[in-house]
Amino acid sequence: MNQRALHQDWEFRSADEEVWTPASVPGVVHTDLLEAGIIDDPFYRSNEDSVQWISTKDWIYRTTFTVSEEEMANHNIQLVFEGLDTHATVKLNNVEVLKANNMFRTWTIDAREHLTAGLNTMEIYFLSPETYNKAQAAKLPYVLPEDERVHSRKAPYQFGWDWGPRLITSGVWRPVYLKFWNTANIQDVFLYAQNISENQADYRAQIEILADQEEEADIRVSSPDGQFKTQTTKIHLKKGINPVDLDFTIDDPQLWWPNGMGEAHLYKVDVTLETAQGIVTRSQRIGVRTIELVQEPDAHGSSFEFHVNGQAFFAKGANYIPLESFLPRLTASDYEKAIEDAVKANYNMLRVWGGGIYEDKLFYDLCDEKGILVWQDFMFACAMYPGDEPFLENVRQEAIDNVRRIRNHTSIALWCGNNEIQNGWFDWGWQRSLGYSTADSLEVWGHYQKVFHDIIPEVLAAEDPTRPYWPSSPSYGWGHQEATVMGDNHYWGVWWGKEPFEMYRQKVSRFMSEFGFQSFPDWSTVESFTLPEDRDLWSPVMRTHQKHPIGNETIDEYMKRWYPAPKDFESYVYVSQILQSEGMMMGIAAHRQAMPFSMGTLYWQFNDCWPVASWSSRDYYGNWKAMHYTVRKAYENLFLSPMQEDGIFSLFLVSDLQETSQAEVVLTLLDFEGKQLSQDKHAVEIKPNSQVVVQAPVNKLLKGHAANNSVLKMELWQNGRLLADNLHYFDLPKNLSLKAVDIHAEVQPSEKGYEVSLSADYLAKHVYLKMDGVKGWWSNNYFDLLPGEPVTVTFETSAAVDDFEARLKITSLADAF
Repeated sequence: MNQRALHQDWEFRSADEEVWTPASVPGVVHTDLLEAGIIDDPFYRSNEDSVQWISTKDWIYRTTFTVSEEEMANHNIQLVFEGLDTHATVKLNNVEVLKANNMFRTWTIDAREHLTAGLNTMEIYFLSPETYNKAQAAKLPYVLPEDERVHSRKAPYQFGWDWGPRLITSGVWRPVYLKFWNTANIQDVFLYAQNISENQADYRAQIEILADQEEEADIRVSSPDGQFKTQTTKIHLKKGINPVDLDFTIDDPQLWWPNGMGEAHLYKVDVTLETAQGIVTRSQRIGVRTIELVQEPDAHGSSFEFHVNGQAFFAKGANYIPLESFLPRLTASDYEKAIEDAVKANYNMLRVWGGGIYEDKLFYDLCDEKGILVWQDFMFACAMYPGDEPFLENVRQEAIDNVRRIRNHTSIALWCGNNEIQNGWFDWGWQRSLGYSTADSLEVWGHYQKVFHDIIPEVLAAEDPTRPYWPSSPSYGWGHQEATVMGDNHYWGVWWGKEPFEMYRQKVSRFMSEFGFQSFPDWSTVESFTLPEDRDLWSPVMRTHQKHPIGNETIDEYMKRWYPAPKDFESYVYVSQILQSEGMMMGIAAHRQAMPFSMGTLYWQFNDCWPVASWSSRDYYGNWKAMHYTVRKAYENLFLSPMQEDGIFSLFLVSDLQETSQAEVVLTLLDFEGKQLSQDKHAVEIKPNSQVVVQAPVNKLLKGHAANNSVLKMELWQNGRLLADNLHYFDLPKNLSLKAVDIHAEVQPSEKGYEVSLSADYLAKHVYLKMDGVKGWWSNNYFDLLPGEPVTVTFETSAAVDDFEARLKITSLADAF
C-alpha cells in the first residue's frame, strides 16, 4: 500500500468573493487570512472582536494534483480526510463525492472512478457553522442549552469558554491523502489482553481486512525486535470485509506502569498481511497492563479509584484542553514539551476534557511512552444535544471512528461520556430558564439518555470492552452531599462560590476530577498581547483576555484576603500566581491527606489554548506558573503535608510507595533571620497512603516565638538521605514580617544551560527568577530562600547568554508591595 499527502498548491476564498489566495493544508481559514495579511493576529490586544465575521461566511478551498499512470493502475484508490471542519462538500473533477458534517470523523472516499491519470482538481465548500447551527435550531420547538454550538459536531471550545476565545474555524484541519493498493488491505487492528499473569500475557489481534477479490493470504503477528514468538495463520479472503482473530503470547512480560510507579514499557507489534499481490504491515505498540475503575461500597459511600496491574494508586494530574485555538499550528515539539511538563510535575493522569477534541495520535503516543494515563471524554460538554436520527447516527459513527483510532493506546484508562451535562440538567436551571414544558423536558432528557446510555455504551461494547465507561463527569453536582462520598466530583465552591480556600479541607471527595483557581499568565505572556497602556487589571484588553464574567474581580477579592495590595500591575500578575499556587496547594494537600478515602485529583486546568488569565498551571507559551512548581511537590511519591486548623498543627506523611520502611522526621523552627529556635525529631514508619506523624498545639510548637516571624522546616530523612521536605508558616502572608531582601546570585555555565546559586541573610519568600529575552526553563522557581541555606537552580536553555547576570531579574514577595 502507498500513501501520498495532498498538502500542496491549495488556495481559498470566501464564497461571496472572486479572488483566490494561497492556503495551507492542514490549516484553517483564520490562519490563512492571517498569513495573507487580511486580518491581524486574533490573539493580540482585542483583535478577537474584529474577526467574528469569519465564521459567518462560507469558504471555498481548492487544489490541483496529478495522479500518475502507475498510481491509476492500482485496483483501489481512496481519498482520505482525517479532519474536515466541519460542514463540507467535496468535489473531485467537478463531481460531488462527499458531504461531511463532523469535524471529529475520518472521511474515506473510493476515488478511483472519479480520478484520471494526469491533472485532477479538488474543491471543498465549507458552509458557515453559524448559518448551519441557526438553521438547525429553528427546526426545534424549544431552545437547547448552549444552542449556538450543539447542532454541529465541532469542537465546542471554539464557540468561546470562560478561558477561551470565540474563534469558530473552518478548513481541512487534519491531513488529507490518497491511498493506493491492489487486492487486499488491513483496515483495522485491535490488540487486547485476554489474560495477564506473572509468567505470560495472552493477547488477541482482532484484524479487519478489506479485500476486493477471493484469494489466499497469510496473516502474521510478530515482534520486530524478537520480544515474543511469531504467530501465523492462513486464511481464505472473501470479497469485502474479512474479520480475523490471531492470538499470541508474551512470555515473562515486562509490565507497563504509570509515571512514578515503574517503567512504561512498550512492546512493538507488527501485523502483516501477505497475498500474491504483496505485503502490507500495520505496526502498533502495546503496554502489558490491566486497568480497572473500582467502586466498592464502604462505610462512607462508595470508592472511586483506579487500579493498574491490580494495584490501587492515587491519580495525580489535571484537565487537558486543546493546546491551540488554531489546531493545525501545533507541532510535534508543542506536544512533546507539554507531556514532558506533565511528567516533570509528577503527573500520572491527564483528563482529555469533553469540550475540545479527540487528540492527535502523537499525544497518545507520548502518554504511552511517558506513563501518563488518559481519562478520555467524548466531545460533549455543558449542553444538551439534538436527538434526531441523522444526528444520533453521526454521533455513533464519530464514536466508532475515535474509539478505533485510539483504543490501542495503553494510556487510555477510562472512556467518559460527557462533561457536566448530567450535573447541568439537574442543577443549573436550564429547564426553568428556557421555559420547558414537561413534554420538552422528557424529550430532551430522552435524547441525552440515547447518546450516553445507549449509543456510546453500545459502541464501546463492540469496539473496546476492555476499559471502564463513566457516563458523565461529575456524577453529582458539588452542592449535593453525595458528591463527596461517591463517584467523582467537580468542586467549585472555591472560585464560583467564593468560599475560602480552607473549604477544600471540608469538601474532600472520593475523586476530584475538577477544581481550580485562576491566575494571570507569565508577565512575558502579558507583554506579548498588550501595549504598555493596556497593562492594567481593568483595561479593555485585559478584559478581553479574561473570559470569566467576574474573573478579575474574583482574583482581587481572594487576593485581599491573603495579601497586601501589590504596588503595580506586574507585581499584581506575580502575586496572582502565588495566590493560585497557595490556594491550590491547600486543595491538593487535602485530597492527598485523605488517602485512601480520596484517590485522585485532576485539577482544572493544565494548559491554555491562547494567552489568557485562567485556571491553568502552564500558560499558552509553556511557561510554568508558580502553581506548576507547587503541584510538582504535592504530587511527589513522598509528600510532607502540614495543616494548621483550630490552633492545632498536624503533619501528614503521604506515601504513594507500596513498601514500608523506617525514617525520621526533623522539625526545625527558624526565625526569618535564620536563627534556629528549636528542633524536634520523630521516628516514623513510611507506609502506603496518608498518616499523621506529628500533631501538636501551635503554641507548643512556637514556644513563645512570634507566629509572623517564624517558619517551620520539615524534613524526612532516611539513612542520611533527604527524602522529602516542606515549609510551614503560622500566619497569612499579609501578616508575615517580610522585607525586601538582597539576594546574592552566582552564575556559571552548566551542561544544560546555566547554574544559578542564590543566598540571602533574611527570608525571601517566593523567589521568582526571570531571564529577559531568553527562552528557557527554570528547574525551580517561586521557591522560599531561607537565610544561610543557599539554593542552586538550573536555567535550561540552548542559547548562549553573554550577559546572563545583567539579564537576570530576581523578585521576592516583599518586592511586590
